Amino acid sequence: MSQAVLGMAGMTVPQRILKARHIAGKLLSSNSSFTTPKPTILQITDSATALEKAYNDSRGLDTGMMSIFVKKFKSFKSLMVLVLAYIQQESGGDGLIIESGGVDVKKLPSPPQTLGKVTGLSGQQGGLSGTTVLNWKALLRKKSYTIEKSDDNIVYTDAKSPCTKATVIIYGLIPETYTWFRVAGINGMGQGEWSSPIRVESK
Repeated sequence: MSQAVLGMAGMTVPQRILKARHIAGKLLSSNSSFTTPKPTILQITDSATALEKAYNDSRGLDTGMMSIFVKKFKSFKSLMVLVLAYIQQESGGDGLIIESGGVDVKKLPSPPQTLGKVTGLSGQQGGLSGTTVLNWKALLRKKSYTIEKSDDNIVYTDAKSPCTKATVIIYGLIPETYTWFRVAGINGMGQGEWSSPIRVESK
């Protein structure tokens, strides 16, 4: 999903006028995906021409001419907002179609996606007494992992070993005993599915 933007930020008035005419030309193109522009091509070009005249007339800093320029500028900006909304709607958020309308594209971040099941969980004794090392296949789009442990593979409790990588050392276990472990990923959508549990002996 992409967002259409006018790309006029920081432009001078003459540059904005050129940009508006460029957009009108793109919308009018025979290859354009925009068959019924709203506002119309004529409204866009007329607004650009009116703004150009008011801008040039106001260069002498005449108060009356400045007032007219301000009104024309506001009308021009309002019209271009409507043009942008039309391009966004007709494009369906397709970046290539948006660009074919002569405006810029801002790619929107993808919404968080539900995490799948952690797979490939394996374990072995750690290097210190009462430790176990767990490894698994990294999940895409995760922010962190949570690990739970159990003595009987029925009742699980938090192993209190959160991590962001696909490996962790579990401390505080009874030396030379077997413990069940399972792992799940966490992201903006919440917690994913638990891995299949494994039974690992501590050091």
